Amino acid sequence: MPLFRPKEYFRVATVGEAVSLLKRFGGAAAILAGGTDLLVAKPPHVEYIVDISRLPLNYIKKGARGVRIGALATLNDIAASPELREEPYDVIARSTWDMGTPLTKNFATIGGNICNAAPSADMPPSLIALDAEARIIGPRGKRRVFLEDFFIGPKKSVLKRGELLAEIFVPRAPANTKAVFLKKGRTSEDIAQVNVAVRLTVDDGLCKAARIVLGAVAPTPIRAKAAERMLEGKGLKEISQIMVDVARKAAEETKPISDVRAPAEYRRSVAEVLTKRALLNLMERFGGA
Repeated sequence: MPLFRPKEYFRVATVGEAVSLLKRFGGAAAILAGGTDLLVAKPPHVEYIVDISRLPLNYIKKGARGVRIGALATLNDIAASPELREEPYDVIARSTWDMGTPLTKNFATIGGNICNAAPSADMPPSLIALDAEARIIGPRGKRRVFLEDFFIGPKKSVLKRGELLAEIFVPRAPANTKAVFLKKGRTSEDIAQVNVAVRLTVDDGLCKAARIVLGAVAPTPIRAKAAERMLEGKGLKEISQIMVDVARKAAEETKPISDVRAPAEYRRSVAEVLTKRALLNLMERFGGA
């Protein structure tokens, strides 16, 4: 592995300073937050480190409109947050439980997990299932992007030169909304072979909204929209009867690859199994199974 010897290191005091440096150095610059990805990958093209770890972006705040999570909130902050114990926000905390070792989770941040744009990242499926948006700051000011649209390929996002992710906003969920996150890895702390988040909103016994979001089975996290449509408008009893077909349809919407962690067909099979288990979990919690 080549040596990792950037030319300069900057510890910034303001978001504006970080944006200015990122714009100035472009692709030769890298953001350092927790460092659990950057200091392992050691990308040889990086010549400038912009350390944002001292910025005031480590917070989790719940208000009338929803939950705001600063990009520097660590995985352990999220796992232990009182603001994320209520349904369905608890699925965000749940997605951190099997991510690396306790020491790693003391440093790793939600912003890093998202901006690294790994197809197997554990946090994006739960956030996408809750219709979260990324709040971005750059040279031209602020902008918002639904997290579903944030990822454009493996290790690629919509972030432009000079931009950084400042916050994740999760809107207030409708009443009677529940969600579940499940993951399959080679070990409980390993990178996901497949992960899934499923969210249902139920009113008067009918599913009003459904989200099925799968990770590590396509170039980006994906919503299984055809499978979601099979659920919407259905009663709980009917969902219990068709959940096998829904899970199969969700798996058909995946586009997995084979790599050192798992072959493509295994991933597709596991996607079906995890989706079915997630739906069964939700049916039990809604009292429909």
